Amino acid sequence: MRTRAASRTMLATALSGSVLLLAGCDNNAPSPEMTAEATGFATDAVVTEPAPLPSVDASAAASAGIAAGLDMAALHERRDPERLLRYYTNAIRVGDWIDAAKAWSLDAQMTPEKLQAEFGGQAGPKIAVGKGDVEGAAGSLYYEAPIVVDFADGRPSKRGTIVLRRVNDVPGASEEQLNWRIERTSTLVP
Repeated sequence: MRTRAASRTMLATALSGSVLLLAGCDNNAPSPEMTAEATGFATDAVVTEPAPLPSVDASAAASAGIAAGLDMAALHERRDPERLLRYYTNAIRVGDWIDAAKAWSLDAQMTPEKLQAEFGGQAGPKIAVGKGDVEGAAGSLYYEAPIVVDFADGRPSKRGTIVLRRVNDVPGASEEQLNWRIERTSTLVP
């Protein structure tokens, strides 16, 4: 009996100590949002950065398996369009043209070859997407956000907008139509 009671006391002490340790943790972890001063972008835009990845060229990144870390579930996202944008920007950043093309709607006819021609090169581009707005129209939801593409190889930066669309739970809509997809961007013509 004493052993069982002693075990309970030790467990309770360990649990309360763990709770105190967790309570003391630093909750100021870096957020994905960066200030305009830190990024050099317009002061009225909130810029979100892709998840940090090691600095390597696109072909080495893909072969090293970095692309395997992509959030593939984002392709089935129906609530958060920004999740699909994070997936897309990370795929572009590591040069995974095939998976990046999957973020586009079928109507856009985007191909891995078009994406590679636009974004490929010696150094992967830095893509920053600002906070966007959702609007509804004719049975669809649209998400439009500002986008900036900076190239490390000296090509001029591109600024514009990126528009995502999904069908707003209309009966008879396909799985593909119900998920967020990139419809168009003013920085890249499909």
